[in-house]
Amino acid sequence: MTAQHPVGVRQHLARVTRDIHEALHNDPVLSVLSAPTLTPATYRAALQVFSVFYQSVERKRVALACYDDFALQNECFALSRDLGVCASDAPDLSLSNGMQLLGALYVAHGASFGRGTFRANVTRRLPDHSHAFVGLRTDARRWKKLVATLEDAGQDATNLRHIQTGATRAFAYVDRAARAMTLPDRPETAVVA
Repeated sequence: MTAQHPVGVRQHLARVTRDIHEALHNDPVLSVLSAPTLTPATYRAALQVFSVFYQSVERKRVALACYDDFALQNECFALSRDLGVCASDAPDLSLSNGMQLLGALYVAHGASFGRGTFRANVTRRLPDHSHAFVGLRTDARRWKKLVATLEDAGQDATNLRHIQTGATRAFAYVDRAARAMTLPDRPETAVVA
């Protein structure tokens, strides 16, 4: 059953994930990337959150054997370069099908726009550190293809529910990873997940 979504799939996802998405902008671990208080230790903590998320989504993509065009290998490689290790022991992101994965990939690739908001701060405050991840730019062709795939798939009501579930779970996963991270310079931010 196909039903045209009146506002578009992207707008729908933005609306239903707005609260958790905005909360992540104020998360003590992630918001430090835009702060004048950024240190090497807080930078590393934030990158570790991104690393566990990207590694988990990419593992799920490989396991489901789909969406090769939207692979996160570049992001995972850049994070391992910045951190010197990869987060292979990260818990899996709970996604049960390709449509849920598509929602999570939308979140992961959409985060490239967020990187642009803190790129200058990171490179200015930590000029001697690796910036492979924050230096990655949005691949406009890949983004356009991902959005077209998302919009097309989301016209089916069942697919849309799965895509929404995937996007929501992706944001929640990042939130849990950030809450579990202790900022080395401010141990009082540690929250037990």
